[in-house]
Amino acid sequence: MKTDNRLVNWSVGIGLLFPLFFQLSGRIYNDFSTDSGGNIATLPLPVSVLACFGAMVLLHKQVSRAYIAWTFVAAMLLALLASVLLADAGSGVEIRKLILLGQFAMPMFALGLGQMIDDNDKVIPKAFLTVLLVVVPAQLMAGWMQGTLTLTHSLYVFSIYQHFQFVPLVFVCAFSYSMVALWDTHRILLLILSPFMLIYAVASVSFLTIAALIIFGAGFAYYRLRIGKKMNKALIFGAVLASTALIIAAVGAYYGIAKGKTSIVGDNGQYIAKFQSISEGRLPRNVSERMADWKLFGNGIIESPRMMAFGHAAPLAREVRTSAHNWYIDMVYSFGLISLLPVFLLIGYTVHLFRRSRDSLPFETQCLAYVVFYLVVIDSNFKVTLRQPYSGIFTYFLWGLLLSRLLVRAPLGRLGA
Repeated sequence: MKTDNRLVNWSVGIGLLFPLFFQLSGRIYNDFSTDSGGNIATLPLPVSVLACFGAMVLLHKQVSRAYIAWTFVAAMLLALLASVLLADAGSGVEIRKLILLGQFAMPMFALGLGQMIDDNDKVIPKAFLTVLLVVVPAQLMAGWMQGTLTLTHSLYVFSIYQHFQFVPLVFVCAFSYSMVALWDTHRILLLILSPFMLIYAVASVSFLTIAALIIFGAGFAYYRLRIGKKMNKALIFGAVLASTALIIAAVGAYYGIAKGKTSIVGDNGQYIAKFQSISEGRLPRNVSERMADWKLFGNGIIESPRMMAFGHAAPLAREVRTSAHNWYIDMVYSFGLISLLPVFLLIGYTVHLFRRSRDSLPFETQCLAYVVFYLVVIDSNFKVTLRQPYSGIFTYFLWGLLLSRLLVRAPLGRLGA
């Protein structure tokens, strides 16, 4: 039976972005808890896991297109297994490290799916836009109904896992890519969604999310103003002014709440802990905590040459820290420098392809490259983005999609030309 690629692409786009989580216990995640406590049965897993591996099965005939991805996945698995065997010779295999290996490895397969996808009809960004139009206004309204000015995890029917840390940036990146890819055909819907995304970004309490929206929004506006017609330039300029005013008003309001030490935000202190510190001239609590985490894990990395090369025999106890708040440091602490070699090679290879064909790349592909760069290089240095199933699968998928487009411009056989 012939596979309907458009239907598969719609399923992939919606499945990878829609923030629905399930548990191996058989329940849809609908809880106030944001930490599974290490219990696999209650660990919230995104439906993107099913969408990713289900699509790869349906598109199995296109598996050869993802030769770069499978080479990377194989190299990573070999490096991770080498760490398991060599981290602490004679101590045996620690089950917690095998579980962590699975956490790091599972999202990587989405890189292959990204290379396997053929999306000439721009179904993926259309699917992203559909999800955003439904979820973002609904989440904001649900929060206001629940008495919070920040994002709520509860949409009543289900809860969004890690609704502050990972989901908001994924949404903003999906919006940025959709904006560029669909502006000529869906600009009215994008303009309607834009103010909701601005409020959503500020309500996320995530500096990385707010920064991403400002950076990508400013870059897109500059591009359209540079190439657009007079009427379109006026539209873009007006949208930029309105967006700037909305951001200033929103940040000003939240800043006032934080400085006044009021509790109407309703996020259990997360917002106040960040913005109140700024209003008092201090580093936000999350920044100072990250610096402490990097020092803690960094000291563990340099304990011995073996640990630096192959990592620790067991992850740091969850009671001490659940992560280093830096994917690269987290990876080196647990699996050593050997585990980063394939990652650095893939980053270098992607940059090489991008630089060779940059002048001839469509703006859509260039924007996709910048989104991938933000997720892989910037965000992953402040969070364990590539380790989390939801954000990791989304990021690796976009990375694979980018590789497939760059390889069309610079085939492997001409790399040395």
